Amino acid sequence: MAVFSMRHWLIAPLALGLMVSVLMGKGAIASDPSELFSLLQPIQVSVNNSFVSPLVELFGDVSIGQQVFVAGNTIVRADPETQICIGNETNLQDNIVFLAVHDSPAPAAPCGENSSSTGERNSIAHQAIVKNSQIGDFTFVGFHAQLNNVVLEDGAFVLHGARLENVRIKRDRIVPIGAVITTQAEADALPLKTDANTEFQDEVLEVNEEFAEHYPELFESEGFAAVSGVSVAPSTSWNQNPVFPTLGDGVQLAEFVRIIGDVRLGSNSTVGERTSIRADEGTPIVIGDNAAIEDRVTFHALKGTSINIGSGLKTSDNIVFHGPLEVGNDLTIEDDAILFRSTVGNNVTIGDRAIVVGVTLADGAIVPPDSMITTQEQADALNNS
Repeated sequence: MAVFSMRHWLIAPLALGLMVSVLMGKGAIASDPSELFSLLQPIQVSVNNSFVSPLVELFGDVSIGQQVFVAGNTIVRADPETQICIGNETNLQDNIVFLAVHDSPAPAAPCGENSSSTGERNSIAHQAIVKNSQIGDFTFVGFHAQLNNVVLEDGAFVLHGARLENVRIKRDRIVPIGAVITTQAEADALPLKTDANTEFQDEVLEVNEEFAEHYPELFESEGFAAVSGVSVAPSTSWNQNPVFPTLGDGVQLAEFVRIIGDVRLGSNSTVGERTSIRADEGTPIVIGDNAAIEDRVTFHALKGTSINIGSGLKTSDNIVFHGPLEVGNDLTIEDDAILFRSTVGNNVTIGDRAIVVGVTLADGAIVPPDSMITTQEQADALNNS
């Protein structure tokens, strides 16, 4: 595997360049450029036939293979004396936290004695957290899933909101939505994934291999702005005529917001820091007027699907909206929730850390915090406002 190393040690001795003298009892900071220490790092957006978003936070000894795609506002951090290795044809989606931590246990891996790593052809979905874990080949890690000191053997499939700690998930096993697996006995009892799961993995990989190829082309032809702020999507096999996002009157965007492709954001809406609205795969993504979207929220849709949300959307932080998705007016959704493959009525409330997948929610439905709504029977049993 061809691997490119990116050693970003951002603990350079800046203090050496900020010389402070005391004059008449007052501090003065030197401003002569010759006395400052440069922290300049080479721009590494397109590297080793891979794409690393300029909005990614990189620290430490990080190496990536070829045809890797790393989306915006993800954190890839290796503490001193640790390593991170990302294998060929792997994708890390928006707002992921991928860590190697020096003071916590980690499984032995070729990447390093204390490391986090992936093999080849893996998908790590939006808002997942991976810490000190070894991921094999052809695995999937779902939205808001958490791995800590975990081994995923080849073909493992971890669904959304699952939490795994100090276990080994065997080859081709599936971890259900929201499962908590903290003993090896629980891990060993997991069922095998289905052919449909395998087909889904292949489809996601095919899309992201094109992203790894075409986002660097967009950077080379259009420059930094085309891969960092509000921009068209790259041209792909399913989207050969990309369009620029449409923002209504009075829209306000915070720092590091990423809006891509056929996004239609209504008037008088606000979008918080590090939120990503990516219509580079499924399109369009439509959000009505007067949306109040907080920080680190992700909107994305599978190829051939879309997101359509009415007016008056109110979100908290760190939420995943993933199409196919149809939502009415005045949805309120709280921290760390997941909303995927669903139809949602008007005046619905979804609580903190709730997971809603594959259902229809009636007008006025109230989804309690920490609940999992994955069958229509569960959805129909909810209280209404």
